[in-house]
Amino acid sequence: MKKLISVIAALTLLTVVFGCKSTKETEKAEGSGLAGSKATVAKRKHELVDYQGATLGAQIPEWVMLVADGQYSQAALAKAMPDLKGKKVFVTVGRGDSLQFVRNWTDLVDVEVQVGDTMQRVVTKGVQASMSAQAASTGKEVDPTTVEQTLNMYKAAVSLVELNGLEKTASYWIENVTYEGDVQIDDYFEYYAVWTMDEKRYESQLTAAMKTVQENTSEGQALKEMIKGKLQNVVASSNDESVEEYEY
Repeated sequence: MKKLISVIAALTLLTVVFGCKSTKETEKAEGSGLAGSKATVAKRKHELVDYQGATLGAQIPEWVMLVADGQYSQAALAKAMPDLKGKKVFVTVGRGDSLQFVRNWTDLVDVEVQVGDTMQRVVTKGVQASMSAQAASTGKEVDPTTVEQTLNMYKAAVSLVELNGLEKTASYWIENVTYEGDVQIDDYFEYYAVWTMDEKRYESQLTAAMKTVQENTSEGQALKEMIKGKLQNVVASSNDESVEEYEY
């Protein structure tokens, strides 16, 4: 009996000794007590340095503040621009190093192309998302050929929307400088323009274009209605896609 007690005691002592050693090794593994210098991250900041009418002491118009805040819809802009009633509104946002280039590109080169490109992207996103969702619901894989054929059909239809009657209602520019710490890393202009056309005329052109899309299934009809709805609500276009937004 005494021999058994002695064995148990010895085993207990070994467990304690090795247990303590294991704990100490774990503590060493968690941290050596040595530390390197902390990483520093330069803070990036943006500064408004000039804007249209600044030399005359003018204030930035409310509609510009709304657009800069991402509020592009007719309902939002109508608060600052009462004449938008009954109008289809498009907002273009241009960005670049040269104010003259950005303004000329937006106003003179081809605003209709810019808005048209946005509509093409709306179609692409809508078709791909819808067909992926349909495939997921049935447990089937998306057929790339079917997606491509459907996309081409809708893109061809959208290209028929000519945006006849589109006019520039207002425009404005601002200049921004970006700093990283105390170092200037960018100096760029942003040019905002609000374009309008008769709302009924736009809807008529869009309806006529969508009639060229032949959809014979319930899923196809649902896709067609969804795409048309998104195109009716297109509000903003930009040469910087990160700025681009759609009202859904």
